[in-house]
Amino acid sequence: MPPYTNLTRMRSGQANKQQKIILIRHGQSTANASGVWQGQLDFPLSEEGRLQAAYTGRALAGTKISGVYVSPLSRAFETAEIVAREAGFSGEVVPMPGLMERHGGTLQGHTWAEQEARNPAFAEKFLSLPEEERWALVAAETDEEILVRFKKAIYEILSRSQAGPIVVVSHGGIIRAFLRHVFGPEVLPDTERTPNASITRLLWELSKPESTPQLLELASTRHLPQEETRQARTPSD
Repeated sequence: MPPYTNLTRMRSGQANKQQKIILIRHGQSTANASGVWQGQLDFPLSEEGRLQAAYTGRALAGTKISGVYVSPLSRAFETAEIVAREAGFSGEVVPMPGLMERHGGTLQGHTWAEQEARNPAFAEKFLSLPEEERWALVAAETDEEILVRFKKAIYEILSRSQAGPIVVVSHGGIIRAFLRHVFGPEVLPDTERTPNASITRLLWELSKPESTPQLLELASTRHLPQEETRQARTPSD
């Protein structure tokens, strides 16, 4: 991982200290519900998404949250506000641009059915390519580009380490890229993403934050009722 300046700051005086991050994908958005690829376009939460966020926050009630950091896109920011409220966290919800979703290039604002109907040859070529080559084809951000900014944001969050767990609310595409980069592609195989409002728990050793964190829990939806769990499994982001 890149040697960001705040790594030195973290190592100093952090021997044997650990930091837990609770990584949450935003609740269902209106675009998720209709199958539209959002990327960095801004769509609000659906009513279902607000319910999912509330259940997620209630699942964290009693957790001594020390900070909440979030993508500034409204579907993530509203999720974070609801989670914080329901969990009983009264501090500031801090937006961080590095946590934003991948810019989706020409995929943004369209459903896959629209792409296939408009240009079948493009759709066939897109599906035939390895994942990283697909992003180049549609002029989207590459994994390399999004990982640089996402990891920089995570290191900045870790450098503000406090006693309790830190909540980070982000997006399905960038969470997928980060988890596959850190733990290998088998952690989210094929095109699998973490579901809406799912919880992933990570534990860092602050004396060596650039090392691989422990994966304590992956994409859990146990806190969501059955219908919300079904609705959470929307592939688009």
